[in-house]
Amino acid sequence: MEIESFLNCLGRLIEITKISDLEWRFKLRDAVMLQGNLRVNPGIVTLVELKFFEPNGNGKIEITKGSIIGVSYSGILELKLRPRITECSKILAGNQITR
Repeated sequence: MEIESFLNCLGRLIEITKISDLEWRFKLRDAVMLQGNLRVNPGIVTLVELKFFEPNGNGKIEITKGSIIGVSYSGILELKLRPRITECSKILAGNQITR
């Protein structure tokens, strides 16, 4: 599973805690400290949900059969994080996440 590589791509990974098989809590360092949760909902279309608490924002990555079919992000730092999430999501698509 490439969750740690994906988060490292978003920024310098300070801390990662596995909450369950499909959920992680993380802290990243970039220009600012980013804190949030990442949750994976596997299925025909695997949904990876990002929820940032500091600064606030929500992102979604939809992956099916190793292809990215959708990436979205809204919130503070949207102009900076959306392109980075889009670029880093290729790491997840190359390694389809399953339970």
